[in-house]
Amino acid sequence: MRFGPAAPGPLPITIDRRPYTLTVPDGRTLAGIAAAGQWPQLVPGLLADTDRDEIDARLRDPDDRLGLYACWRIAVGVAPELYGVEWWAASRLCALAQERWRDWSAWCARRGLDVDTASGHRIVSGVWAWLLEHAQEEKDLMKAERAVFDPPPELRRTKTAVPRGFSEAELAAQAQQIAAMAADGIEE
Repeated sequence: MRFGPAAPGPLPITIDRRPYTLTVPDGRTLAGIAAAGQWPQLVPGLLADTDRDEIDARLRDPDDRLGLYACWRIAVGVAPELYGVEWWAASRLCALAQERWRDWSAWCARRGLDVDTASGHRIVSGVWAWLLEHAQEEKDLMKAERAVFDPPPELRRTKTAVPRGFSEAELAAQAQQIAAMAADGIEE
């Protein structure tokens, strides 16, 4: 079992029960992809050359059920492996760091974070830590968490891509766990 998100190098994924390999780039490249919101640069963009050629051919085939929407769902699904957070959170955090580069860069210099050598998830974690430094009160923290980690409105409204932990089955399992913990507390 790997501890934490994927490091630069090969990352095996499965599409339609067939194995493919993503080539995870350096953190700076991943942060740039997220800041620009260019999810196609993840899938099919990061696929190994032969895999990317195959997926590109499938995307051009009108009879193949693999389309851009499926690639988007795959990119959203693989984002936690690359960034340590959901795609929308990584995109928001990296865009903020890019927008306020001077402040972010100064914070990195003070903290010893070298963005040139850091992994994608380390950069995202660093931006989050930078934001938390400015949270004065609990309400500021809660506001920042919602602004960064809440799914975009179109995903909340249509539920086309439910974030991990929020599917009906996962919520039911969580409810059962909470009920079991409450029952254990009552018996004591």
